[in-house]
Amino acid sequence: MDYDSINSADMAEQALAQAVDEHIENSKEVIDHIEKLEVKIRSWNMEDIKEFKAMITEMRALLQKHFQVQIENFMNMNRIPSTKVPDVLKKTYRIVGVDKRGYALYGPEMDKIAHINKITEHYKQKTSACQPQPTKK
Repeated sequence: MDYDSINSADMAEQALAQAVDEHIENSKEVIDHIEKLEVKIRSWNMEDIKEFKAMITEMRALLQKHFQVQIENFMNMNRIPSTKVPDVLKKTYRIVGVDKRGYALYGPEMDKIAHINKITEHYKQKTSACQPQPTKK
């Protein structure tokens, strides 16, 4: 190719077109991966909370890095398979899922794991500490 006959505006346009094409191709690969990961999350077998955490962590990172989207805005977190948890616990601790052994993935960043019994106990202690104490006469 004779670069002397191509002006800088044409070269910039070609470079931009190539960059856009590469971005679109990379985005398609990322979107395909996110879609597959979403299917895995939605069909989680509730066996191992660590496996579940790894999927959620990967999904959060992909969505944030490539699209600046929070996972909560992409997926309905209430539709993820989980053993039953009282709504008050689910909301207070932001519990995402609980495996068959009772281990929960929770927290604002969805990165903490604890047994549901410990979370329940913490909630009971927290709420009893907030109750007014009877006054002595």
